Amino acid sequence: MHARSVDSRAGWLGLVALLALALPLVGCGEDGGKHLKVVLQHGNNSRPYMPWPVDVAKQVAASLEEIGFEVEVRPEEWSSYLEAVQNGRHQMALLGWSADVPDADNFLYVLLDKDNARLGSANNISFYTSEEVHELLIKARRTDDAPERERLYAKAQQLILRDAPMVPLVYGEKMIAFRTPFGQIGVEPVNHPQLRSVPSPKDGTLVYLRGADSVKLDPGDSTDGESSKVIEQVYDTLLRFKPGSIEVEPSLAASWDHDEARTLWTFHIRDGVRFHDGTPCDGAAVVNAFERQRDPTHPHHYDDAEFAYWKDLFGFVERVEPGEGPLDVVFRLTEPAPPFFLAMLAAFNTSIPSPANLDQGPQAARRSPVGTGPFRFTSWDPGVEIRLERNDDWWGGKPALETVRFLVSADPTVRSRRLLSAEQADLIDNIAPQTLDPLEAASDIVVVREPGLNMAYLAMNTTKAPFDDVRVRQAVQLAIDKTRIVRAAYQGVAQEATSPVPPTVFGHNAALQPVADHSTPEGHAKAIAAAKKLLREAGYDTGD
Repeated sequence: MHARSVDSRAGWLGLVALLALALPLVGCGEDGGKHLKVVLQHGNNSRPYMPWPVDVAKQVAASLEEIGFEVEVRPEEWSSYLEAVQNGRHQMALLGWSADVPDADNFLYVLLDKDNARLGSANNISFYTSEEVHELLIKARRTDDAPERERLYAKAQQLILRDAPMVPLVYGEKMIAFRTPFGQIGVEPVNHPQLRSVPSPKDGTLVYLRGADSVKLDPGDSTDGESSKVIEQVYDTLLRFKPGSIEVEPSLAASWDHDEARTLWTFHIRDGVRFHDGTPCDGAAVVNAFERQRDPTHPHHYDDAEFAYWKDLFGFVERVEPGEGPLDVVFRLTEPAPPFFLAMLAAFNTSIPSPANLDQGPQAARRSPVGTGPFRFTSWDPGVEIRLERNDDWWGGKPALETVRFLVSADPTVRSRRLLSAEQADLIDNIAPQTLDPLEAASDIVVVREPGLNMAYLAMNTTKAPFDDVRVRQAVQLAIDKTRIVRAAYQGVAQEATSPVPPTVFGHNAALQPVADHSTPEGHAKAIAAAKKLLREAGYDTGD
């Protein structure tokens, strides 16, 4: 049961009026209505899109309580939290997404398409399964016509706003801070800081203090940002993003070409590249890296692995096979490659691992990774430290840094304090907004800030009551005070989100207006009244 489609340029009042007309009334029970009691879950560590999740959860809960919800806020350890929401064991969850590919597809298809609502490996943790949206997204994947893709994505975003499976909360800035002896370290729009490019080694060691430990370092079977920070230093991909850019350039693949139909792509691997274990990185190794993700019968397709990115993004790949020469790799596609195909081959999950390392089984692949990248993995003390050493034989030239240490501190204010005092911290990210002033004032610290390719959101599990009722989801969408979230939880260092697609990404629908205006007392009161009306129509008690 859905509301009518809403003109994207209509203000929140128009949306409320349309919803009131389109949705049938639901009578309250004899007790005056059902009570709204829900659990709001969130990870306990800071992320680029949500440096201070505790504060975000408090503000979301406060908004919901204002319209009659009783909210239990439940923080959880990061890896177990991801496992829970991907298996649908939640009512409401706070999460976010940082682009792997700078395209609307990477947000809309991955987070909201029915293909990705699989229990056990869901990125679509709202379990939203709109056929209308699915058809639009598939069409957008299959055309190279940029204006047509923008039109399709704009319509998809309108429908998502109508159905309200999630509430996009904010677009966050991407920020890092580091000590001046290391020279200039840039904020990468898509990837994490590329430590191969650090120009000044200080004493040869850089300590990267981050909010949580990695989950596992098998690139094909990892989905979290803390794992990808390490993966990007240990491995290479076929292509990579130019420093500070969303454009791709050669990496392990020195060149590539395709047929006229764009369904047959051949990549030519650099000659002489070796893995950290001394084995050659040739066409066969690259084929192995992709086929193990695609083929469930492959010996390196471990039984307990999900290979979620492959399932989410690479469904159009029929197979990957050797080319004519030992350094050639051929991608055979079932349909013309989407416009963002090359960018997909620069994402961390397409990193090329050593087949010899994969032969040792899943534990070796996940805990002792072997790649061709600028740094070699040397040790992992879980929850404490991952240590990397320089790869002197890296094909791209010997990095300036000799050692990289990834340490963990969950509290972003503690991370900032340790950087300020040089207490085992040379580089931090996911910076707490309230610590920006002292960091920016320090003469021996550089803070780099850029608009992020990310979005924080509140997901509602559409398969579970009360969020299986679109009216309840629309009420939540109206009630969430994003103005207060930006002010109280981000200290103003964020932008209120109107769509799941950030404005820095191709396909963002700039015509979408906020469904509610919480910036004034009058606007806030109207939004709360409209939200309560929807809940009463759905048969729920709003506490009035």
